[in-house]
Amino acid sequence: MLADDKKSDFKSKFVERMYNPLQLRIMIAVSVLAAGYLGIYMPLDSTISETNGKLAKEQRRLGLARDIEHLRAQVATFKDRLPEQRDPNEWVEYVLAGIRDYPLKLVSLDAKPPLDVGPYKAVVLKIELEGAFRDMESLMRWLESNEKRLFRIDAVKISPHRSGNGTLIMQLTVLGVMG
Repeated sequence: MLADDKKSDFKSKFVERMYNPLQLRIMIAVSVLAAGYLGIYMPLDSTISETNGKLAKEQRRLGLARDIEHLRAQVATFKDRLPEQRDPNEWVEYVLAGIRDYPLKLVSLDAKPPLDVGPYKAVVLKIELEGAFRDMESLMRWLESNEKRLFRIDAVKISPHRSGNGTLIMQLTVLGVMG
């Protein structure tokens, strides 16, 4: 009975407050906002979150596709400098032919096992030469700016010859990228 009295007392106070136009407007505004929030925003919130997740995923895929396109364009610029065959002996022959064009004395040439450089293999050549500095510099320019092959000089060491006659000894480590 006490509960019924409280309910009827609450209802009567509520109805009495609704006769006040300001309080009625506030109550209607709160009711419309609550209905809009519960009826419109709540159902769409999960859809909006899902769509934002899909958008972020697709933006990452688009970025990856652009990166791949950029990398393919870069590969196209040097693709003709990568021979189709992966024969380290052929690389040694090519370097020897290039060294013969310069007045340098070949002391040693060691071919190490090919290394993995990304999707490519690289021939590692350890070369020791004797000669004048100008000729050594010309050979290094030929290696670095070679238009038929893709080389990289990984290490250079130049020291005076033991005889002291003005010649130099150059030790090179050259990497040649194969297709």
